[in-house]
Amino acid sequence: MDKIFEVQKMEGRLDEADDFPKVVLIDTISYCNLKCSMCVHKEMKRRKGIIPWGLFTKIINEIDELDKSVRVWMVFFGEALLLKRKKPTIFDMIAYAKSKGLTDVVLNSNGNLLDEYAAIKLIESGLDAIYIGLDAFRPGTYEKVRIGGNYQKTVQNILRLIRFKKETNSKKPEVIVQFVEMDVNENEKDDFIQFWNQQGATVKIRPKVSWAGLIDAPNLVLDHEERWPCYWAMRTMSITDTGKVVTCAVDLDAKFIAGDINHQSLKEVWNGKLKELRQCHISKRFHALPDNCRNCKDWQAARADYYWMNP
Repeated sequence: MDKIFEVQKMEGRLDEADDFPKVVLIDTISYCNLKCSMCVHKEMKRRKGIIPWGLFTKIINEIDELDKSVRVWMVFFGEALLLKRKKPTIFDMIAYAKSKGLTDVVLNSNGNLLDEYAAIKLIESGLDAIYIGLDAFRPGTYEKVRIGGNYQKTVQNILRLIRFKKETNSKKPEVIVQFVEMDVNENEKDDFIQFWNQQGATVKIRPKVSWAGLIDAPNLVLDHEERWPCYWAMRTMSITDTGKVVTCAVDLDAKFIAGDINHQSLKEVWNGKLKELRQCHISKRFHALPDNCRNCKDWQAARADYYWMNP
């Protein structure tokens, strides 16, 4: 019998969150070990660093008090597994968030550092999901996209994590293998979906972003006349490793500072300058947005398709 694949389109996410964000991205570390072609991390101008434990726990404690269901990304613009041996480790951070009863703690990674030790610790920490950026089905394509990475090692790392989950009867973390659709890899998409679904992973297919115009993204074809409110502005809060709250997840250089969590609460910042930005989006007063947001086209890329195999 043929396998049946299902696809979930992420739609209807443009409503404004009430008085607290639905998604919080924490810049646990702003260093990365790769120089990917579709990413501008290598061009980042703000100082790289690691979030202090006290600042991290302050963020988690407020989320615990106000809404345990908030999706918490344990990374904003770096590779969190660089913290797998440095105290406090990324696993300590995940475990702390889970100890507070948070129900949706997730991690984004390129998977190159996802060795046996890291796989075990991710399972033990209680992480709800891990998104692993692979973006290719063939090694040659991977080398063009994930510059500095090792395709075969990363594939084996992912397969090991899936295997460890089965061996320990663990439902978490959900393993999502990500594919950013580009000209260089578009002919590998179907093979990518089929292979990783067969391994027991969910597949996430997402469009390329321009990082607010810093790289070319020819897939972003809509004009500003057709613009709609940006999902990231409506629902998410992005916090740098120094506690600065920025425009959104593509504001890597913190060009717009909405607040500082060292001195303010998340709720206060969410209902301050970030609310002003949301109101501009809702009322379509895009001309009143900060430069990096006003001219950005990534609002049309804030979506993804998810594929999984029927059991």
